[in-house]
Amino acid sequence: MKKLFKVLGILMLCIFGITHREKVCVVTVKCYNNLKDNMGMPFINVFLICIAILCLIVAFWYIEKLVDQKKDYIRGDFFEVHPRINIIFALDVITIIVIVASIILKNVVKGIIESLEWLTSAVSNMDVVVIVALITGTVSIVSVIISSIVSKIIDYKKNRQEYLAQKREKPYGEFVAMVYKLQKNVEGDNLYTEEMMLKDLSSFSKQITLWGSSKVVNLWVEFREKGKVQEQGNLFILEELMNEMRKDLGMKKVEKGNLLAFFVNDIKKYINK
Repeated sequence: MKKLFKVLGILMLCIFGITHREKVCVVTVKCYNNLKDNMGMPFINVFLICIAILCLIVAFWYIEKLVDQKKDYIRGDFFEVHPRINIIFALDVITIIVIVASIILKNVVKGIIESLEWLTSAVSNMDVVVIVALITGTVSIVSVIISSIVSKIIDYKKNRQEYLAQKREKPYGEFVAMVYKLQKNVEGDNLYTEEMMLKDLSSFSKQITLWGSSKVVNLWVEFREKGKVQEQGNLFILEELMNEMRKDLGMKKVEKGNLLAFFVNDIKKYINK
């Protein structure tokens, strides 16, 4: 059925071309002349050659596909089987895109120049008061548009920050509470068991999977990896992590060692080491 529709479509195109050959020739000549005026003969020749190559590649691909179907043979992807044709096709398409883009750019620049020339001629015939009024009105409209766009962007960022802060407040607070519970265990109060800690860690990891900022997630992964080895540097990674949490909630970062000083009495001794 598909083959029948394809054959009918090709026949209809051929019949249309034959019956309206004069109109087709006129349209083709007009298009050719317009392209020649816009591009020049060298570019039009390159463009037509690229179109011809593209048509040949498509025809070759279609013929090979029909032959494979007739032989009930699966050859594989056309461009994988013919890598050289793949390169030619890519260069051909790139050339066509560059030429078309240059035509569009040329017409856009031409349109802008013509618009400026028309505007200059129109302004030269206007009264000074009218010109001042037009400039003032244009500046006012542009200012209103820019200010409304900027305010929308600021409101969006503010609302987004507030929404994320609400989602992050709970897991970040639970993490800080967990740090203080661990500190109490170090001081001798062993009420915070390992099972409770693992449960809190799992809950925190689940929540920041969705709501944690990229810096918080990266620092948390780094802290967990380096936490397997007891080093003083891990405390400063922990502090950096809490500082990033403060930043996510809209607070400023504090100086190095100030957060650790809440539960490590002699932290200032290790800052410069």
